[in-house]
Amino acid sequence: MSHRRRRRLSLSSPELANPLDDDDLLHEIMLRLPPQPPYLLRASIVSKRWRRLATDRKFLHRFRIHHWKSPILGDFSYQRGKFLFRSYLDPPYRIPPERFSLRPSGSKQWTCLDCRHGFLLFDDMISSQVIVWDPITDDLHIIPYPLRFHESRIVLIQSGAVLCAAADQGHVHGACHSSPFKVVVLSSYPHKGEAANEIITFASVYSSDTVGIWSDLVSTTLPWSAIMFPIRSTLVGNTLHWLLAMNTTGILEFDLDTQRLAVTKRPLGAPPCDDSVEIIQSEDGGVGFAALSGPRYRPCLQIWDRKVDPHGVITWVLRKTLELQKILGLESRIENNKLSMLHYSDDVHAIFLRVQSSVYMVQLESMQSKELVKRIRSSIYLPFTSFWTEGNCLLILTLHDS
Repeated sequence: MSHRRRRRLSLSSPELANPLDDDDLLHEIMLRLPPQPPYLLRASIVSKRWRRLATDRKFLHRFRIHHWKSPILGDFSYQRGKFLFRSYLDPPYRIPPERFSLRPSGSKQWTCLDCRHGFLLFDDMISSQVIVWDPITDDLHIIPYPLRFHESRIVLIQSGAVLCAAADQGHVHGACHSSPFKVVVLSSYPHKGEAANEIITFASVYSSDTVGIWSDLVSTTLPWSAIMFPIRSTLVGNTLHWLLAMNTTGILEFDLDTQRLAVTKRPLGAPPCDDSVEIIQSEDGGVGFAALSGPRYRPCLQIWDRKVDPHGVITWVLRKTLELQKILGLESRIENNKLSMLHYSDDVHAIFLRVQSSVYMVQLESMQSKELVKRIRSSIYLPFTSFWTEGNCLLILTLHDS
């Protein structure tokens, strides 16, 4: 029998007639589906067997590790005085706004401080408490202000951050629904007497592993002009970063490992601290800086990297200057006064730009852009990322309800 004849017989053998009958092979195929919910959902509704394989816990863990970064599902913003979710998925997989809505009475008074790793952090100033919300599970964690804030005459939280605190090996942020979390809050009060032009800024950390316990207050002194912190923070490594007010040149850093506050310089010559700058993560995993600059009709995106020598001396290096019209793929030119930087998400390593009334996402690794929203009016814009695969029942409900 010839080699060609033997090969034809082997290909038609019963063992290889239905390769998808092999669970391991089917898992390998599913593993390579895009991380956005519709793809795994479509596979899960083929049959009971496929659903069992698509919802297997070990497989979902591999799926998250394979993709590493959770997909963006939509955004939260204030629209006509309400805090609402807007889905980026296409019909019929679009997530209805009411599925990710704050239900408790009184939540309209809450101010959203942060969104990271699938959690949102709110400040309820009236009740002197912060709230951590997981939109996927709808779990609320209500945490009273640190007692030492009251002892130090602090009655207002100026900024805050929430982050997953999972330490298990191979954990991928974006499916942190049962993971421990940390909350960092910042506040300040003015010096008196000779140092009346300075403020003392405090930070405190709450860990869900130690329910009800906040860390000791950590403080540093800042000029009075820096008292206004932006709501958004950037997490690089295990350090949180906030840009200080627009007439200062500093970055406030809080190291979660050492629990120390410090102020470092930002790039010389960069635009002032307003809606045209963001702290980002650099290509080498360090601290970076993104800024909008350039002439009126030819705005550019500048990317800076921070370098630290063996003696701890910091220098900033301008790595890229890119014309925004080319990045965004727009035919008409962009005016500087109709352009702003809304947010940087360390979850997906992307910046979000407002161009006139539209929102564009620019992936900083590939410099690929995508228009996400045609019209936005809110100045508070929080992209929401998550692996929405746990149990898969939520996905199936979304498909049926859309």
